[in-house]
Amino acid sequence: MDDGDNGKSGHRERLRERFIHGDAASRTDAAILELLLTFGIPRRDVKPLADALLARFGDLNQVLAAAPAALQSVKGVEDHVATLLKLVDYISQGRTESRLVKPETPSAVTVAMPAPTEAKRPEPESAPTIPLAQSEMPLNIPGQSELRLPPKAAPVRERKSIQDVLLVEGLLALKVAHEAKSLDELHEILMKRLGQNSMETRRRYAQSIVRWFFQDGLRGLLPRVWSAYQDEVVALDLLRWSYLNQEPIMGRCVAEALFPCETGLAMPATYFDKFLQDHLGEAPPEKTRERLKSNLKKLGFLERAKGKPDRLLPVVTQKTSFLILLHHLFAARAVRTVELRNLVTNPFWKYLGYKTEDAVRALLREADAAGLVGKYVVADQLEQVTTCFTLDEFLARKARL
Repeated sequence: MDDGDNGKSGHRERLRERFIHGDAASRTDAAILELLLTFGIPRRDVKPLADALLARFGDLNQVLAAAPAALQSVKGVEDHVATLLKLVDYISQGRTESRLVKPETPSAVTVAMPAPTEAKRPEPESAPTIPLAQSEMPLNIPGQSELRLPPKAAPVRERKSIQDVLLVEGLLALKVAHEAKSLDELHEILMKRLGQNSMETRRRYAQSIVRWFFQDGLRGLLPRVWSAYQDEVVALDLLRWSYLNQEPIMGRCVAEALFPCETGLAMPATYFDKFLQDHLGEAPPEKTRERLKSNLKKLGFLERAKGKPDRLLPVVTQKTSFLILLHHLFAARAVRTVELRNLVTNPFWKYLGYKTEDAVRALLREADAAGLVGKYVVADQLEQVTTCFTLDEFLARKARL
């Protein structure tokens, strides 16, 4: 029976009618995703595919937020279906942002209005300051150094929860990935190999590991790096980068809140509260605050000890990890010349633990001298690095710095 027959076409029509009329049952993740898929896949029952996507990614938000390659790893999701899902994700982000600033109207009646002008807003409060000394002494003491929290970022649509980072479990996944023929099979292997007692916990962890570290498939970046190098330190660098790249709250915390702070700095307790308040748009729950700091400790950025203030740690990164990501992000398929100003706008080097652009410059000069990049030049105030390998060639050589 095809979609032109009364069976499926009638079911699809009922889905649409229930949604238009506000039926509560039509507002579940499963019902919404099934309805959405009907617009991308004609003449086929799409409910099994909707169920498979939710089983793989967890909920509708995570389905829409998934990378195209991860979506297409689910059987039945072709290129045009992945495009449809990402289009909806893009539109919903824009709508969410506009709603955050949309003024309330006194009536539900729609009327024609001239283009709105920006309302005058109260002057923003000055950014809080953070003492560089361990004690939280008053900031008006003459000569005391202080650090300002970075300006509040524009609100964006993102999950408001923070998941535990799973670096050790992610490393296990890289080591056993060769045993799997598909991501679903890898998920099943992890369900058996993870050490947690609860089956539900193992299911959630396996789901997160696949989403964070295998978003580009079993032959994606991280599995290929592990296959080439078999180096746990390099692998952990890339696991940290991949997690921070996939978890926006944690990524912004490292790139925006921690990056300006000097290594060894004792962090006042309210610093992370202010960061979360700005990015969530509301007071953070205690569980979220603690998980953020716990994850920063697991990622190697924060030292935590009972009865003492949290303190920033230096993250010792492998230069090889930087060069792998340089080739992955900027020269995956062909040799490229990249301006340094464009390179540093990508936060990957901050996720690795580099604290200054000068440290990046020093690494590029060293790579140039070792023949691992084509050239690094500074001419007429223009800094450029030119690669001499594609990513495949770099990994095939098992190049190291």
